[in-house]
Amino acid sequence: MTATSSKKKKSDTTYSVPGLERGLAILEYLAEHPEGKTQNEIAEALKCPSASVFRMTLSLEKAGYLIRNPQTKAFRHTMKLLMLGQKAISEIDLVGNALPTMRKLRDALQDTVALGVLNAREIIVLESVLGSHLFRFSLTAGHRIGLHASAPGKAILGFLPEDQRGRTIQNIKFVKYNNHTITSLKAFQQELATVREKGYSIDRGEEYAGIYCLGAPIFDRNGFPIAAIWVTGPDNRVTPSQYPSIGEQIRDGALEISRILGYQG
Repeated sequence: MTATSSKKKKSDTTYSVPGLERGLAILEYLAEHPEGKTQNEIAEALKCPSASVFRMTLSLEKAGYLIRNPQTKAFRHTMKLLMLGQKAISEIDLVGNALPTMRKLRDALQDTVALGVLNAREIIVLESVLGSHLFRFSLTAGHRIGLHASAPGKAILGFLPEDQRGRTIQNIKFVKYNNHTITSLKAFQQELATVREKGYSIDRGEEYAGIYCLGAPIFDRNGFPIAAIWVTGPDNRVTPSQYPSIGEQIRDGALEISRILGYQG
């Protein structure tokens, strides 16, 4: 064993904090299960002693990161982690840099334009600009959206690094919402290939019938898809023949935001 590897091994073990690691594991696990999980379910899934999970969940609840349903006893996330994430994102001012372009897209397309980021197996809405029609969709900050049946989910997944994309989609449960929903891994992989080819994604009412969405990824300076913007509205306002034009406008808008953030691609 070399001196470097010996030093690294010692560092890995000396500075390990099991309690912190378990707390983070609980937060990550619950992020993948927004419906909530009980202490016993968490302990079983993470293979942790029940006593440790009991102490951790109570501490996280006391700190405001978790909330427990008094009937089911299931724990789930509060908005506190989202608020921390928004503060971190504010360092590059993603929302502030995206809003002018989102408003221009709203004015051109007249339907609601939204901004969101990937969180485990969901998209979390950060901001939205309401459409100009009398009837328009409203998406509030913190709203959660699934991946396999949404335009922003497809937009971000399509451009993730291959290994990360593979790990993420392997954990997707392809729930069938209606006859438009993609329900197989193979079909979803083909859909993502089309997203990469065109630069934008389409939701053809795959979760909520009667709604259309088109989205595109926003890249950071390193070319990583850190967010997505998308337009959404009733599908009786547009026809499939209009999708390419709308998709290209959303793609160009996302690229405009990306370049503001330092993307050179």
